[in-house]
Amino acid sequence: MRKSIEYLIEDGPDKGKIFIITRMSAFEADEWAADVIQALTKAGTKLHPSREQFGIAGLENLSIGIFANLEKEDRKKAYQDLLNCCQIKRDPKNPLVQPTKILEVDIEDPKTLYRLRTKAFELHMDFIKAAACQVFHLAAAMFQTEGSNEERK
Repeated sequence: MRKSIEYLIEDGPDKGKIFIITRMSAFEADEWAADVIQALTKAGTKLHPSREQFGIAGLENLSIGIFANLEKEDRKKAYQDLLNCCQIKRDPKNPLVQPTKILEVDIEDPKTLYRLRTKAFELHMDFIKAAACQVFHLAAAMFQTEGSNEERK
C-alpha cells in the first residue's frame, strides 16, 4: 500500500479543507524524479554536494524551491505531477464519501497549491535523492574513466 497523508488547511480562504496526498508508485516516482533531475541539470542547477558535504548529505536541504530553476514547461509538468498525488475530501464527516480529484473551483488560495505541492514533494524526497545519487555515481564513473584514459596517453 502506498503511503498517504491527510493534510488539513488551517488558515486562509481554504481553511478547513482536507486533502489526501498519496505517494506515486515506485516506478512513477522514480521516473518523475529522474525527469526532475534531468530538467534541473538542463537548467544548469548544481545539485552535487559541496566539498564539505560529501555523499547524500549534500541533498538533505533540498526543498520544493529547486523547481524555481526549471524551464517553464518542466516546472509545470513537475508541479502538475505533484498535484496529481492530491485529492480532496469533499465530505470529511462522512467516511463513505471517497476523496476525489481536485478541481479548479476547490482551491481559492494560491498558498494552498504551494502547500499541497510541498507536502507531495516531501513524500517523494527519497526518490529525488536516489535519482540524484544515480547521476552523481554515473558522472563520477565517467570522470574517473576519462581521467584513466588521459593518464594512459
